[in-house]
Amino acid sequence: MRHLGSVLALVVVLVLTPTLPAAAQSSPFTPLLPPPQAPAPAPVRTPPSSSTDNGGLSAGAKTGLLLAGGLLIAGISWVIVRDARRSAPRRRGAKGGQGDRGPAPKPAAAPGARGRPTGRGGNARKRARKRAKTR
Repeated sequence: MRHLGSVLALVVVLVLTPTLPAAAQSSPFTPLLPPPQAPAPAPVRTPPSSSTDNGGLSAGAKTGLLLAGGLLIAGISWVIVRDARRSAPRRRGAKGGQGDRGPAPKPAAAPGARGRPTGRGGNARKRARKRAKTR
């Protein structure tokens, strides 16, 4: 019963709430308040400049920056290529050079090859060996 009373009170409040501000607007896209008027800025006088320097870099500075950028990119490229060569897998049959480490290692034997256990019937073989020893 208490729940019904609170729902009824909520409905009464919603019905009696005035909806005048929403009805007063003719369009929802009109601004609420007119924009404030900005005062006119006062003109600022600057003394005339007697120098012809526009504040840019000289030709030598531009050339130096261009060379420094090129050297930076070349250095980064060299480090990337060096690291890639170190971590790349070695090719078989590569002749000479720093990476020649002899013949490639043999791959590990697969299960079942050369008497390696396959996981199938391992316990049965052990029991058969025990029986053969006890006879």
